[in-house]
Amino acid sequence: MWKNLKFSGKVSLLVAVFIIFSVITAFGYHTMSNNIRDIGIQNSSEAMLEGYKRELKDIVDFTAIALGTVTAGKAEDSQERADIYSTYVSEARFFPDKSGYMFIFKVNGENISHPIKAELIGKNLINLKDVNGKFLIKELKDASLNGGGFVEYLWDKPGKGVLPKISYARMIPGTQHFIGSGVYIDDIAAKESEINTTIKDYSSSFLLKLYAVLGAIFLFVIIPLTLYMIKSMVAPLISLTQTAEEYSRGKLDSDFLDTDRKDEIGALANSVKRLGRSTKIVMDKLQQAT
Repeated sequence: MWKNLKFSGKVSLLVAVFIIFSVITAFGYHTMSNNIRDIGIQNSSEAMLEGYKRELKDIVDFTAIALGTVTAGKAEDSQERADIYSTYVSEARFFPDKSGYMFIFKVNGENISHPIKAELIGKNLINLKDVNGKFLIKELKDASLNGGGFVEYLWDKPGKGVLPKISYARMIPGTQHFIGSGVYIDDIAAKESEINTTIKDYSSSFLLKLYAVLGAIFLFVIIPLTLYMIKSMVAPLISLTQTAEEYSRGKLDSDFLDTDRKDEIGALANSVKRLGRSTKIVMDKLQQAT
């Protein structure tokens, strides 16, 4: 098939293969950039979440040890202990939006201190569930009794409604009380969206410019160069073929074009021209001999 294909067809086929290769490469690059974007966003989200967890754990662990030291020797259910708890945590606020606060419960689920919702103090919330049915106080208690741990749930964020939250809780040393604190993680999703938008805009702009440059190269360089190559090689070959046919019919005086070319076509034209001259000399000598 390749041997029977004309030169112009071969060049066109090679150009088509190059175009297909370029399209596949561009598609692969586009897919890779999207995957890199997704991995970057995921890693950023995980890093933010781990940062929140470390900060929560450090704050709660430090406060639990401090409260255990300050209230050492105080009666377990005394008002004095409760007042110390409330005084210690009532003004504590952290995180940039000041949404971080601490709460204290007995292991039976009774709230001792809650600086945001004072109406919860004194109530047993062991059966409190979030909107998904998770017993969040019970799970926080279990995590505390197991040496401290994290619990994810949904909770009301003032002015913003019910949002995902993660809390860390641990026991106050020497007591049957556990202390915890949480952080709303909705800003992680917002950060994901911001990062995604930034990367997507940059990637889209870059790819658009890349495709525009590639398109311009194809339109103004590859295609004109291909047409020029076909014309500069096919036309002389056609002319050379016609001259050779005339030689085969005995017209040995036919003029040759492109003998001044330095490429293979020029070499072929000169070779056929020399063959024609040699043939003519031989024919002239035969005529003289007869």
